[in-house]
Amino acid sequence: MSFLIKVLRALDWGCGQVWQGFNSVTSRLLSICALFYRLLLGAFTGPACLGLFVRELSRQIYFTAIQRAYILIFTALMLGMLVIVHATQQLVKVQGEEFVGWLLVTIVVREVGPVWAAFFVLLNSGSAITVEIGTMSVNGEIRALQMMGIDPYRYLGVPRFWGVTISLMSLYILCVFAAIIGGYLFAQAFAEIFWAKFWLSFINALEWIDVSVGFAKTAIFAMLIATVSIYFGFSATEDMGEVAQNTSHAAIWSLVLIGIMDICLTAAYYL
Repeated sequence: MSFLIKVLRALDWGCGQVWQGFNSVTSRLLSICALFYRLLLGAFTGPACLGLFVRELSRQIYFTAIQRAYILIFTALMLGMLVIVHATQQLVKVQGEEFVGWLLVTIVVREVGPVWAAFFVLLNSGSAITVEIGTMSVNGEIRALQMMGIDPYRYLGVPRFWGVTISLMSLYILCVFAAIIGGYLFAQAFAEIFWAKFWLSFINALEWIDVSVGFAKTAIFAMLIATVSIYFGFSATEDMGEVAQNTSHAAIWSLVLIGIMDICLTAAYYL
């Protein structure tokens, strides 16, 4: 009898922990959704401060898309090389060179390209945004802005939200072009594919639906990264230890949400 009571207590404790974790995740997810709506409309509502918005937006774009773009270009060239080196050697053996363009469109334009650029922005800017806003929150600067009648979400969050979105869209285009050029160069060097056949295969395989899906994924990933990073930055209120912890949480949440949205969009494409 006592053993049965212990088992029931353990089950009750386990169910309570699961329910508490579920409530915590759901509450945080709803808060992120509310912040997303607030940031999405923040640039079009409230008092006009165009000069300040443009200044902060430009700074975020420079930091995210320009300052370290060469790293993304190099990795995109390597992505194109990997696709060509590992695929074309087999395609040439079976005279399937016409599928090279389809591979580049599927892997670079529609599937891996948006995720590749999103990971770069997450590593480069997502954590930086969380640390920056979290440090300001811990030091009382957020409270000072509120005491002066300034909305900190509109002053700090909105420019970073749109800056990350515009930057990731630009980096996605750069990533696609670099990967295609890299694939072309390595196709000429390591695979017996005539240059005209390479470009003709790519152009014939590329469709507007592929470009649309790629841009849709990129825009959604950018907004997710920005929203989650800003949310966890504002959530830090105690000390710098909490800032470090929230930075880790922001990265994990961004990765999970990007994975979920990528699966959903890919499944919607194939339906």
